Amino acid sequence: MKLLCAVAFLALVPASAGAFTQTKFASEDTARQHCPTDMVVWLTLPGNVFVRKGNPLYGATQRGAYMCERDAIAAGDRGAR
Repeated sequence: MKLLCAVAFLALVPASAGAFTQTKFASEDTARQHCPTDMVVWLTLPGNVFVRKGNPLYGATQRGAYMCERDAIAAGDRGAR
């Protein structure tokens, strides 16, 4: 009976439950369209540090992506100090 309940529960839970996918953008404009009410940040790649507009590294590193600040924080990224 316990096995049957466990199987039934797993069938009801979507596979992506709890999973978070970072949405990264190649351009600031595209990121702004995705999150018009949130701040767009520059995420340095590889890594998990983002910078806000006004920082000299914003959009200037060789590898990076624009994304919504809210999404960056939810993914565990942190703002530069």
